[in-house]
Formats: sequence, C-alpha cells, structure tokens
Amino acid sequence: MYKIAIIEDSKAVNNALAEFCRQLDQSAEVDQFFDRASAETGIKQNNYSLIVVDIELPPEKNAGIGLINVNSQYHKSPVIVVSGLDSSVYRSIMYQLDIWDFLEKPIAPDGQMFLAAAMRVLRDRRNSQGAQSEQQAESEEDLFVDHETGKASFKGKPLNIPHTAKIILQKVYKNKGALVTYEDLFDLVKSGKNNDAIRQHVKTIRDALKEVGESEGHVEVIRMKGVRWQD
Repeated sequence: MYKIAIIEDSKAVNNALAEFCRQLDQSAEVDQFFDRASAETGIKQNNYSLIVVDIELPPEKNAGIGLINVNSQYHKSPVIVVSGLDSSVYRSIMYQLDIWDFLEKPIAPDGQMFLAAAMRVLRDRRNSQGAQSEQQAESEEDLFVDHETGKASFKGKPLNIPHTAKIILQKVYKNKGALVTYEDLFDLVKSGKNNDAIRQHVKTIRDALKEVGESEGHVEVIRMKGVRWQD
C-alpha cells in the first residue's frame, strides 16, 4: 500500500492532487498538509512512498525547499514538486536537491500528466528498493557483487575477475554444494560454449580467490559433468 503526502496551501489544489493519488491505488493512504509546520512533522514521522510538495507555502516563499531538505535528512522519500514558479529558474535547483520530477501549475483537470509522473516515480522507487534488498541479501554472503559498479568481492576483499568468470562464479556460489552442469554454464557465456572454455574460466576464478587468500579448492570441477562450490 502506498502512503503519500500532499503539501499544498491551496485547499482546492491539495484536494485535487489527493484525489489523483487515490486513483493510483484505491488503498493508498494520503496525508494532506496545508502548511510547513504540520508537513515537517509528517515527514519526520513517516517514510512516505511519495511526497508531492509546492515550493511556496505562505508566508514562506521557499518553504518547500526547506521541507525537501528535512526529507533528505530523514527517510529520503521520492519527491515531486508541483509549483506555479517558472521551471526555467527552479528546475536546476530541483535537480541539485535530488527531486524526482518537477511539474508546473496549473495541473490539467484530468491529471494525466501528474498521474504519469507519479506512477513513474512509484515504479522506479519500487524497482530501486528491490535492487537494494537483493544487494543486502547478497552482502550477507561471503560473495558480494555490486550491481551498480559490477565489482565483486569475497569476504570484503575485492576480486580481480573479468565479467564472464564473475557471472559463472555467482552461479556456482549461489548453488553451493550442488553440481552446476556444463550445459547450465554454457547459457552464461557468449562464446566458447564447451567444457575446455568453462574450465579456463574456472582457473581464472581460482586465481582470483587465491589472490585474496582463499582456497582454490572452493571451486571443484567434476569431470565430464560440471562445477561445484565447496565450503
């Protein structure tokens, strides 16, 4: 379920944006704030799926920027700015503040542009959280691969290993104790789909493990069958 904050001093605009958000998901919980003080409290207390904020919240001209900074100090929820201010002036500032999107008022009555932006942000955040969860799970194992940089490490020590050998190592390590057949490994390589080529990649893996003080015997070649990881 999505939990969304709408921060806008105009009651009519606030209500319209809140209704658009409910169209995204009927079960969405929408908190509506009309001033900086209450919005700041809400941001500190809740990890919102999305924050929609105006820049000007009278009497403060740049109250929204202050709220964006508060959000960055707490839960770092994704933010869409909806403002009547000139985007040519504020857009560069918004990028510096790591805003996910900037929409200019007035928002069309059908809300299609806002809905498209909100759905994109929620989808990207969900994908990002999924990747983070996957990385966190991997980090609990001895072998860790950073999906952003592609770099691999074993027990915290960086592995000097090329891409193909790395993905073979990931496959074998993930199936610890079980045989990974040559046929399964062929699916991971673009060329050299034969036993000798796979054994050469295994040698590269062993050399990389040896460089960080680990046993070469972790990766065992089962003659005529495949490869297995042994602790």
